[in-house]
Amino acid sequence: MYFVYIIETEDGTYYTGQTNDLQRRFSEHVSGSPKGAAYLRAHKPKYLVYLEECDDRGNATRREKQIQNNRSLKLHLVGSGFRRDLREVIESERSYRS
Repeated sequence: MYFVYIIETEDGTYYTGQTNDLQRRFSEHVSGSPKGAAYLRAHKPKYLVYLEECDDRGNATRREKQIQNNRSLKLHLVGSGFRRDLREVIESERSYRS
């Protein structure tokens, strides 16, 4: 299972990415790890505002690119009202695995 996600940063910008391990990837982003996205080292991640499941990596990559290349689509997805603090998502994923 893969996931496509949109993160809102503290300065109100958005980052779109994909992963097969939400806890690991979000932890990399929040910690500022070199394994996290360079963009999110410069723009502190704050909220998960969109999350979508995909069957495989190919579909996740296509969907990620579709969202990245279509601003109106991204804004529509962000406007869905879903918003969770990224640190809470990490903790929730951690406890789910325990």
